[in-house]
Amino acid sequence: MVEITIGYVAGFIAAAVFVVRLWIPTILTFILSGALQDKNTAATWNVAGRALQKSYWPMILSADTSRNHGVRTKVVIITSLITLMSIIVAIAGVITPLGLYEALVEADSANVAFQYVKDSSPFDYGTPPRSNLSFNRACFPSPCPFSDTIAIGTIYSSGNGSYDFPYGYNTSIPNFITEAYSSGTADDSTISNYFDIQWRRYVTTNDERYNNGSTYLIGAFRQMQSMVLNNDIEAVEGLIVDTINGGIGMRNHSVPPGFEHGAAWSEDLLFIEPETVCVDTNITIDYTVAPGQNFTTSIIDLVLTDHGGFVNANTTYPEANLTDTQANPDLWMRAYKAGWMTNAWTMFYYNITNPHDETTGRHAFSYLNSQLGKTFPLPIYEDEMTPYDSLAMDTSFYYHLNMLSGTGITNSSSPADSGPPTNPFDITSSNFTDISLICAGAGGQDFANITNIFVSCGLMRGIPQRKDNGSPLIFDSGSRWTQPLYSCATAVKATIKTVSLTYNGTDELKSLAVNSVKDKIYPSEEVKPLWGVENTDNTYTMASISLIWGLISSAWETNPKISTVRQESLYLPGYGVSTSAPLRVTSQNLPASDFYQTAVGGAYDVGDSSSADFDYSGENNMAMWVRWQNLSSSPETAALIPNSIFTDYAAAAVVGTKGVLGPGNAATLNLVDIRVIPTVARIRYHYAFAIPALIVVIGLLATTTVAILMLVFRRGVLGEMRRHLKQSATGRVLTTFLYPDMEVMDLTEKVWSEKFAKVEVDMRGDCPSLSGVRELERSGYRAGTAGLSGYNEYKHITIQQEKICAIVDEYRSSTAFKTDI
Repeated sequence: MVEITIGYVAGFIAAAVFVVRLWIPTILTFILSGALQDKNTAATWNVAGRALQKSYWPMILSADTSRNHGVRTKVVIITSLITLMSIIVAIAGVITPLGLYEALVEADSANVAFQYVKDSSPFDYGTPPRSNLSFNRACFPSPCPFSDTIAIGTIYSSGNGSYDFPYGYNTSIPNFITEAYSSGTADDSTISNYFDIQWRRYVTTNDERYNNGSTYLIGAFRQMQSMVLNNDIEAVEGLIVDTINGGIGMRNHSVPPGFEHGAAWSEDLLFIEPETVCVDTNITIDYTVAPGQNFTTSIIDLVLTDHGGFVNANTTYPEANLTDTQANPDLWMRAYKAGWMTNAWTMFYYNITNPHDETTGRHAFSYLNSQLGKTFPLPIYEDEMTPYDSLAMDTSFYYHLNMLSGTGITNSSSPADSGPPTNPFDITSSNFTDISLICAGAGGQDFANITNIFVSCGLMRGIPQRKDNGSPLIFDSGSRWTQPLYSCATAVKATIKTVSLTYNGTDELKSLAVNSVKDKIYPSEEVKPLWGVENTDNTYTMASISLIWGLISSAWETNPKISTVRQESLYLPGYGVSTSAPLRVTSQNLPASDFYQTAVGGAYDVGDSSSADFDYSGENNMAMWVRWQNLSSSPETAALIPNSIFTDYAAAAVVGTKGVLGPGNAATLNLVDIRVIPTVARIRYHYAFAIPALIVVIGLLATTTVAILMLVFRRGVLGEMRRHLKQSATGRVLTTFLYPDMEVMDLTEKVWSEKFAKVEVDMRGDCPSLSGVRELERSGYRAGTAGLSGYNEYKHITIQQEKICAIVDEYRSSTAFKTDI
């Protein structure tokens, strides 16, 4: 659809004016012709001739003045140029305005005051006002680092011990920690830090063990509006939410008001984002939709298909490089190792190959009973019907085998092969349970430190992909389907990104647009952010403490109680073996340590055995099912699925409290120096539309130059112009012929008008004739030295008329006249 610009409107108006300018004079000269008689005064013939000859009627009627026969070549050329230039000027008058358009452009940057902007989405409805209650944590069974809690330890003969807290347990965060992990971001920065992240929703509670029974705050999770299908980068209350790649940016939103067309600026923000790698196991689950009435999705011929995961299995045990997990978490190798172990135990389960036998010394993988495309039947139990038409994430790594006990096999299309495999090596679900821990690299009983980063692993059963012809969205009776199995590993990192923002000038948060989110560029290693994580000297396990992390200043870099790295991102500490979907309430108020672990837990708690309140499997949401189906087509895109689910949970769990106006946006003036680039409306032009005008200008310059040269080098040019005007005036020409002895052509305009303007010339008949000689008689005119009386003059004029008529008759009788005709 063509956009109607201001230039087009101006062009339309110019075209309409052009048509009107042609039409009205043409109609008026038509009316003039009707009002004009054949007998008029000489002055009337002058004025009427001027109007008629400059109209378009000579061209319309092919009148004498429109014909070039017999006309001098120079005159033809010049008069043709006059016509051509008139046409070009008219075209330019219409075409030139079409190039005009109004554009929104960036003006000079300005330093303006920001103000808080309210969110009108459900995220605002579900976000209560911020509480004045502080952060807190518990590190049972012992006091937390730097706490003033007095603990009395007792060691029993069994070797176990316990702590007693005679004066209660203080859950407050010591000043040392708050100062250290707030030092890296001052108030004059838009970058949030650890303590700028708060639970979106919270409750207060009391416990006699903590803080002498005083009220303290804990997190409370409720799902908000799901954003998982938005595939966009959006601003909601307290966050920038990226559902394209996954991640949330911390920002308490404020905007520059007062710009009609908006303004643009950029900020550096703290982002918490998942990093997921999925590896194809090269094993698929395949089945056929059972023929018949599909009131539910009944399947038959359920099998595992070997696409290289068994037959091309690596017989060497893979090892991930965990020497420096902050520099390289080696997620691909972790995921690969988990997938390798899953395939290995599955091969032992189906007797495709053998495990290592310490008794006989027989090495693993001594034989191989598989080939590309070979299938292995899977049982379906009536009491454990798995919804194979949806997404599933399995942190146990064995649900795809349907190893649960049961009776009544329903996969009866091939009864001999439908039950569980013979399982000669007695493989059970317990053989698979260590895969998550090995993939994660550390568990709850490992030391809490900067090296043991949070990693969660699981086996993804992708959305079914149709194998035969037909719609990929419809489970037709008898259709065949396949589901990929991907081994995935997810870590979470804190990083700083540069966010480009625009605000269009209204008063709602939905008018704040996120144009781009890019990794912050650092010119050198020295200016990269300094990250710190609590160093507990390995006195706490990860199950007993939530480590505090954050951006710290250089003054804290050598503190022995802080482990530091200077790099673009920090992989957050924790362990992901026992994570699950977010709990209704938390046990402490440390959102920046806890939310990402439960958000990843939610991303891996999807499908068959999910305990989550919100369904991300696609089983009950067709739009989600289609999106997951598209992403399930490859392991690279499948990695976006846990990232998207993480982001949905994280956006509902926490909120950023820092903005341009400082922590909590509490300041009345900007604490951060941000230059805003206003967007203003400016008139712009498409130069292609100026071509006709350019031709006009060239013609104007050329003709003007010629005219000037004529004025300079040729004398009497204006006199010649005056004479030619007299010679082409109809009334003067007629009176010149009728008064040949009176030198009418030499008379000034004023004298001619006084003496001959009222002379009536009758154009009826074969030649012009005079009427109104009485006017001459009353004027007492005498021509030259002739001294003729009015009567004699009348006689003279009559004789001249007779001569003119005789000349006309003679020409009409001539051969030249007949030849012309």
